[in-house]
Amino acid sequence: MNRTFTTREKVLLLILAVLLLGCCYYLLVLKPSLDTITSSTSRLSAVQSEITVQQAVATKKAQLEKEIEQAEASGAAQKTIPAYDNTKNEITELNVILADATSYTINFSDAEMVDTLVRRQVDIAFTSDSYPAAHSVLQKLVNCKYPCLVTDITMAGNGLGSAESGKVSASASVTFFETLKG
Repeated sequence: MNRTFTTREKVLLLILAVLLLGCCYYLLVLKPSLDTITSSTSRLSAVQSEITVQQAVATKKAQLEKEIEQAEASGAAQKTIPAYDNTKNEITELNVILADATSYTINFSDAEMVDTLVRRQVDIAFTSDSYPAAHSVLQKLVNCKYPCLVTDITMAGNGLGSAESGKVSASASVTFFETLKG
């Protein structure tokens, strides 16, 4: 059965062949290429974001190193993080700091350990004869020789801010830092 195709059938077969080649090209070449480009673009944006973050970290690190160098050059006292269980020294230091207070109470919380860092929160409440005396005690807490963070400072009394304010009650939370290294 050899039959010859009419011109119309030949044109339709040619169109069908071109469509089939177009579909094969799309499925086998173009679509995988477009998918690769899309995934590469998303990975590129992720890498660029990471580069931006790392540049910010490097800038901050350089700034901190410069500040450390300036502090060392100016002869500023540096605090080192003491070894774990520095409680006895911290109590002694708090006793010296709070010597100007009329009365005081100290409450130690349990130590919190994160990796090699230990945080020990201490809640302090004290009474002083005047606002300047209370301010002096708080300033000594902030400038404690052991690394600490003073937060939640409150003061109450009559005529706060004047030299003749009378009894002043104050409280603060102090977080001392210690290390498991060393």
